[in-house]
Amino acid sequence: MQQKNYFIKALLATLSMTLLLSSCFDKHKSESEKISQNTTAVSQSQRSQTQSNPNESSSLKINTNYDYVMLEDKIGPNTKATVDYYMLALSWSPAFCDSQYDKYGKNLPPSAEYQCGMKKQYGWVIHGLWTQSATARSAAGHPRFCQGDLPPVDENVIAKYMNESPSPNLLQGEWEKHGACAFKEAQQYFAKQQELYQALNLPNKALKGKELFSWLRKNNPHLNGAYLGASRNEIYICYSLQWQVIDCPK
Repeated sequence: MQQKNYFIKALLATLSMTLLLSSCFDKHKSESEKISQNTTAVSQSQRSQTQSNPNESSSLKINTNYDYVMLEDKIGPNTKATVDYYMLALSWSPAFCDSQYDKYGKNLPPSAEYQCGMKKQYGWVIHGLWTQSATARSAAGHPRFCQGDLPPVDENVIAKYMNESPSPNLLQGEWEKHGACAFKEAQQYFAKQQELYQALNLPNKALKGKELFSWLRKNNPHLNGAYLGASRNEIYICYSLQWQVIDCPK
């Protein structure tokens, strides 16, 4: 009888120990899963935060007067010229900034301060998207200031596009001179030139002449066969009214 009781007690003790170990294991597993879920949630939150704020300039505070005064423009308006095609002008920023420092030294004008004065490194940036007339023989022959002298665009709109065109003065001026001849609102104009820019693969170093054009065509198949324009530190890509790449005037 005593032997039987001893056996039962031993069995109960073993069962209790098994249940205790199982409980500890389940608790540890639950805590591990909770930690894992929290870690995953943090990682997803960080990725989401990064993706939701890809453009640092969207929160930029513009501390300069960037209004463009039409009466001070050297060329002036042309509201009678027709819009026959578009030209996207891209500028090599390091060369532009070198010219600004050569001209002004450390006293950069407000229009160049953001692009050249801050510790930022820009490569190819948007100079502007220009409305062009097929019959023009000079800059004055193209459509300009079609909506007159416009008020400054809201700085929150300007700031959204300064990664590709890093000057509020430039964005405002290009909108008034060129964009207003084809778009009703500034944001439509800025968004379109940004779209065209982002569709391009651009070199991250200075290339000249044939080497530059060869690189562009090799890395942008949609530019193959089209005549591209160029000046000292700029390149020009032309588009039809349907936004197809076409030859620029020779």
